[in-house]
Amino acid sequence: MTRKNQLMAQLAAEAKTTRTFLELVPMDQADFKAHEKSMRLMDIVLHVVELPLWAEMAVTTDELDFAKEPYNPKQFETRETMITYFDECVDKGMQALDQANDAVFDENWVLRNGESIYMSSTKEEVARVAHNQTVHHRAQLGVYFRLLDIPVPPSYGPTADFPDFV
Repeated sequence: MTRKNQLMAQLAAEAKTTRTFLELVPMDQADFKAHEKSMRLMDIVLHVVELPLWAEMAVTTDELDFAKEPYNPKQFETRETMITYFDECVDKGMQALDQANDAVFDENWVLRNGESIYMSSTKEEVARVAHNQTVHHRAQLGVYFRLLDIPVPPSYGPTADFPDFV
């Protein structure tokens, strides 16, 4: 299996699981925080929704410089628009990976803010970090769901709310 096929399979699997979480996001709790130092619920959700775009960014660019490209977060009025945007992000990530030549994954990619470099890694590692970030922030959503008394869906096995998940 080629590296791009491995990355595509991982993106597809994580997207399927992530979608089950997004379908439960309480849109009326957008400002909820687990702790005063925590991110707002909708900020975590937006990050999770957009992470599949990092696969596209990794194979089609050489860097992201926040000093040149300030972040302008999307706003969602409804769960449906949020999920539609997520599906678009997944499709763009999958298409970019599918069109990539495996050699591109050895090229360097940089995350920076002007002269401050946050990460310098191969493009393959950037795509894998995006997958890891998805898992990490989806787990945060699980904590938020628990605190808001929303059943936590399974990711890789049963949860207290879905003990019979196979």
